[in-house]
Amino acid sequence: MLPCLNLFKVILGQPCDEDSCYLAPGVPSPLRDAGHDLDDWTPYQNWVEFKAAHFLYCQTQMSAPNINTLLDLWAATLLKHGDAPQFANAPDLYNTIDSMLLGDVPWQIFSLTYNGELPDGPAPPWMMSKYDVWFQDPHVIVKNMISSPNYINHFNVAPICNFDSNGE
Repeated sequence: MLPCLNLFKVILGQPCDEDSCYLAPGVPSPLRDAGHDLDDWTPYQNWVEFKAAHFLYCQTQMSAPNINTLLDLWAATLLKHGDAPQFANAPDLYNTIDSMLLGDVPWQIFSLTYNGELPDGPAPPWMMSKYDVWFQDPHVIVKNMISSPNYINHFNVAPICNFDSNGE
């Protein structure tokens, strides 16, 4: 077995196993078990449903009324086949998106309020309001991304220094 991590080799990005012991040259990194079949699009029924959600929500950022109109038109074309569109309406689409498990990283919440000096007279409403901030631990998200087999050979884990012709 090769020696385990030291700071210098971590900076160089030398591949290691889950116990932080270096892999011999040419030994492939152990793949993280994805935990599901590559054809499993859960919570979506299939690839088309996933792509439709991605298109409507991410690519076009379509409004809920426009999503509902599109889904109604889609449903009308499918009636003669006794079929229905991938989503019943915009809330159905949003609920499906919200039910996605993203790398088993739980959502967390904290609340914040303005605690600075208040102005003389009535304070603006934002100074008096409480705000909930939802987040997922970015460290765990990045760890999951890096350990995903989908990214193997798509990025370099060693730091890189770029210099121009002046050495800067």
